[in-house]
Amino acid sequence: MHAVRTLLLHRRAALRRLAAAGAVAVPLLFVARAALVVEGWPARRFALLYIAPFFVAFFVWARLWLDRVDRDPPRALAVDAAAVLLGAVRMVAVPVVPFSGHMLFYAYSALTTRSVPYLLLALALAAKTTWFKLVLWRDPASWALGIGVGAALAAVRIFLQRRHPVPATAP
Repeated sequence: MHAVRTLLLHRRAALRRLAAAGAVAVPLLFVARAALVVEGWPARRFALLYIAPFFVAFFVWARLWLDRVDRDPPRALAVDAAAVLLGAVRMVAVPVVPFSGHMLFYAYSALTTRSVPYLLLALALAAKTTWFKLVLWRDPASWALGIGVGAALAAVRIFLQRRHPVPATAP
């Protein structure tokens, strides 16, 4: 984990630029795909309003995460990785994974990120996802499980952060 942290710190500026670009480019790719390839409003709505905004939040969160990677204990960073991986697994294994990856990520990131603008973004996107899950798709189970898994992971991370703080280094 130390080697990964060192690599992240040495490449932080470039990774921050990449995350900022990703927050714009990846959603725009979904918008372009929806406009040019996807047929039918339900499929377009899914790409435009459900998938594309998720990537805005993910890349903004990643940029904020990079800003604090040197101040968080390695175990807390491992929980961050687990949250991202579990959310991503849902995208590729929908029938197998019972929780919403979107709700997991929004709950986790909202509870573990101190940026008020990001918190507002995560809450707005969680509200939009709630509409999709509860009203449009009538899927309260994956919605609730996503929130539960995200909150549980956030509780573990917060516990680790408090129990194993990284000492401040001199400038």
